[in-house]
Amino acid sequence: MPHFADNPFFRTRNDVQAINALAEKEPDTLIARSDLRLQKHIESAARQIAAGGARLVLLSGPSGSGKTTAARFLAEALTKLSHPAKNLSTDDFYLGAARAPRRPNGEPDLECPEAMDLPALQACVRGLALNGACETPVFDFSAQRPSGEHREIRLGKDGVAVLEGIHALNPLLTQDVPDLQNVVRVFLSVQQEVRIGPQVLLSPPQVRLVRRIVRDFRFRSTSPAQTLHMWPAVMEGERKYITPWKAGADLTLNSLLPYEFGVLRGCAVPLLRRVEDDTPEGKTAQDLAFALALFHAIPLDKVPAQSLLREFIG
Repeated sequence: MPHFADNPFFRTRNDVQAINALAEKEPDTLIARSDLRLQKHIESAARQIAAGGARLVLLSGPSGSGKTTAARFLAEALTKLSHPAKNLSTDDFYLGAARAPRRPNGEPDLECPEAMDLPALQACVRGLALNGACETPVFDFSAQRPSGEHREIRLGKDGVAVLEGIHALNPLLTQDVPDLQNVVRVFLSVQQEVRIGPQVLLSPPQVRLVRRIVRDFRFRSTSPAQTLHMWPAVMEGERKYITPWKAGADLTLNSLLPYEFGVLRGCAVPLLRRVEDDTPEGKTAQDLAFALALFHAIPLDKVPAQSLLREFIG
C-alpha cells in the first residue's frame, strides 16, 4: 500500500519552530510547497487508478480530512488523463436525523451506516462498478432531509466515478459487487501530529477538529461549543465504522498542510474563546486555542482558491 506521507519536506516541517520559520520569512513558499505536495500525490494516485482501468474509486476518511475537495482533485486529475470522472457523495444517501438510528441517550446516530439508505447506496455502487451507471438521491442539507429528487449518473467511455464519504470503504457498500477488479479504495486523513520539540502539540484528530470547528461555524451554523460537544460521538463513530477498514485501502493520502495552522489561528482562536470555560468543552477549547496561538499568523487572503484548506475556511 503506497503511503504518501513519507516525504522529506513533511518529516522536517511538522515542528512548530520549523513551520514558523518559513511562515514568517517565506509564507508563499510554505504554502506553495504544501499545496504542491498534495497535488503531486493526488496526481500519482490518479495515474495508478487510470493504469488499472478502475471504473469506481471509493474515497474514505474521518471527519475533517478534506474528502470533498480531495475527491474533486482526484476527479480532475483522472479527467486530465483521459478518464473523465464524476464526483458522488455518500452524504446524499443520508435519511436525515428524524429517520436515523438512536443512541442510548436518544440522540440520532448520524455516524453509523444505518443512518443512510443502504439498499439504494449498494445498488448505486453495484451499478457503477458493473455498468458505469446509477441513480442517486439528492440530500437537502438546508432542510436536513432527502429532497425527493434524484440524479442519474452515467459514465462515458473510460469514465470513472469517485464516491467519497466516511463509509466509502465499508464492505457493506460492495457486498453485491461480484468482482472488485474495477474498484479502487483510497483512504485520506491527516497522518502526522504537529510537534513542539519532542512533545506532541496537536494530534491528527485535533487538527481535524480545528478544521471542523471553523467549517461548521462558517457553513453549518454550528457553534464551536456544539461541534466540541459532538466530537466524542464523531470519534466513537470513527473507531467503529472507519478505522477498521483503513487497512483495506489500496492507496492512502495525507491531507496535512503545514501552513494551515497559521491560517486557522486567525479563524479558530476567536471561536474557541467563545466557549465557556466552566463547560465540559471548555478545557478542550482552551488547549486548542493555546496550541494555535503558538503559530505565526498567515493572512487568509494568501490561501489559494484551489487549496484543500478552502473546504474549511471558504
